[in-house]
Amino acid sequence: MIYVALVVAIIMLGAAGVLAWKNSQIIAGKRTSNGPDATSLQYTVHMTNQWQEQDAVTLVALFHTSYVVGEQHMNAYLCRVTGKRGELKLYEAENVLLHNIRNAKQKGTLLSGVAMHELVVHEEEKEVLNRLEKVLTKSENG
Repeated sequence: MIYVALVVAIIMLGAAGVLAWKNSQIIAGKRTSNGPDATSLQYTVHMTNQWQEQDAVTLVALFHTSYVVGEQHMNAYLCRVTGKRGELKLYEAENVLLHNIRNAKQKGTLLSGVAMHELVVHEEEKEVLNRLEKVLTKSENG
């Protein structure tokens, strides 16, 4: 009887060890990202008529849209801020750019938009770029 209890205890300890190892593998898989945690990053919407090389020092453009304002060709970039503090969280920057895209679509002045998926460092950025692309391709009636 004692031997049976001992065997059952050993089997239970072995099973617990395997479950703990599998759990650590699952957690490690979820943490595989190319960069820092999403909550520590800052963003901005950089609006300009021309992207400058100096902009690339502190900004990583994740999404670019171009439109016409009056006679001037304008560009709006959703950017991750590097090296200094940005003024927006990702969802705030997304909302600003969405507003610009929708305004330009309503006025018929939207020229183009492109996502830079290769620069994404975490899943939330990827989801934002997908939503922005969806708004670009959605018809004005939809």
